Amino acid sequence: MVLEFHINKAPPPLREIETALEQAIKARALLRKKNIRFLIYILLVVAAYATFMLTVTIPMLADPTTLPDFVAMVAYCTPYATFLIFFVGNNLHNKIIEKPRKILDTAIPAFKKASDKKVAEINDCGQRYTEVAAYQQQVKKIGRSLVNGEAEMVLQWVERRMQKEFGLTNGFVI
Repeated sequence: MVLEFHINKAPPPLREIETALEQAIKARALLRKKNIRFLIYILLVVAAYATFMLTVTIPMLADPTTLPDFVAMVAYCTPYATFLIFFVGNNLHNKIIEKPRKILDTAIPAFKKASDKKVAEINDCGQRYTEVAAYQQQVKKIGRSLVNGEAEMVLQWVERRMQKEFGLTNGFVI
């Protein structure tokens, strides 16, 4: 479930946030299981490769007169095959496991209650910007406190707004 926070839209109710948090936690548990399975598969491929090298290739290389073409092919292709196994394994691991894990690792804390320091910072912003104060009132009407995702959204909105007010559209320039 994708849950987005936007200052001009109504804040999501507590039940939606809890549901999104539960789904993210379940997805992270599934990723851990996938990670273990992936590790087993990669270890099996490396073990098969090593077994082939130890039982077939090395005994044939010991006597190069048996199949000189095979010996030459193995001598030239072994580093490339080794590199290919690790390159493909690493890319698959990044795509299947690491990228989703990083997304979930940032999503799970976003659904938890914001710290008092962030809430105080947002209260200060609410005194200057009516949009922030209105969003805070909507959250209070629902009967919950701000979550980290909302706090970050509000602080980013305030930063962009301040940059526009001061004419700094591309950030601070020194």
